[in-house]
Amino acid sequence: MKPLNQTERNQRWGQFLSLYAALLLLTVLCWWLSLALIPKLTNVQQNQTVQELMAYKKQLTGTDKMLTALEQGAPLTDNWLRNFYANTSALDQQFPKPLFMATTNSYRQLAGEYENARREGDEGLQLLNSQKIQLDAKKANLLALLASAGAEIKVVAGAPKSGGAKPAPPAPAGPVINAGLYGPFKPLLISGNGEFGKNNPEINASVQFMIVRDHQVVLGVYFETGATETGTVAKVTERKELYTAPAGYKIVGISVPERTPWRINYVDKTPREDQFAIADGLMTLLVNGNTPGLDIGATGGSALSIQLKKPIKVELEKE
Repeated sequence: MKPLNQTERNQRWGQFLSLYAALLLLTVLCWWLSLALIPKLTNVQQNQTVQELMAYKKQLTGTDKMLTALEQGAPLTDNWLRNFYANTSALDQQFPKPLFMATTNSYRQLAGEYENARREGDEGLQLLNSQKIQLDAKKANLLALLASAGAEIKVVAGAPKSGGAKPAPPAPAGPVINAGLYGPFKPLLISGNGEFGKNNPEINASVQFMIVRDHQVVLGVYFETGATETGTVAKVTERKELYTAPAGYKIVGISVPERTPWRINYVDKTPREDQFAIADGLMTLLVNGNTPGLDIGATGGSALSIQLKKPIKVELEKE
């Protein structure tokens, strides 16, 4: 004799079995995604990155040739500048990712220094040395990524298929470069006897912040002083490390304009220290050109110091 609730019990068993089958199907689907589909999608993305890097490197060849010709003595004309900036703008449109745009912008900044030097009649081409160092660093990073991209694909393909990766730890909170005094940066004698005498030396100084190889924030300093009457000329180009990213992290930005030189130019008419507040109060340049004693040399007083007035925030990202 059947129990009175047999029909209801059969319905509940049917519902339970249906839910169990659905859960089993969902588990199998998740397993298939983790084992098959996700690694395939990752490989496709990595292959696309390799192709983009190779295409960008090929397109960059023309820009490299233009700069090489200029460094070998080709004239810096308005037509050259128009063509160069047109090429870099085309690169930005074709390769809008931050990695490519940072490298392209380094080329654009270098050309801008050439253009500024031409307008100012500066045959010394101030700060080009530091600009070239940074450009080389960007290119080296790009080529390193290109060389390692194939190995990264193999690592992804051979990674464990199940279990899921642990989430990356967050970047250190709020790293900053604190306010402080940097220097003095003393110029090296280029010509003359190291004395300005009673002559008024001309001062040319420039300061900029740079991110080098995505792991360091560097203060780029240029200081030149000279008096044509005595023939004494001295200059220094130096880079001061301000911050280094911890292991496993890279620097993706800072809270002040990068690769933007702040310049001063004046004739030093007194032996006293001169102070110039620049960059909207971010820092003050402390300049000694004409000094009471020896001007240029090991014990000379001619120097440039930078008083950083405000902290600079550093933005980090997991590598």
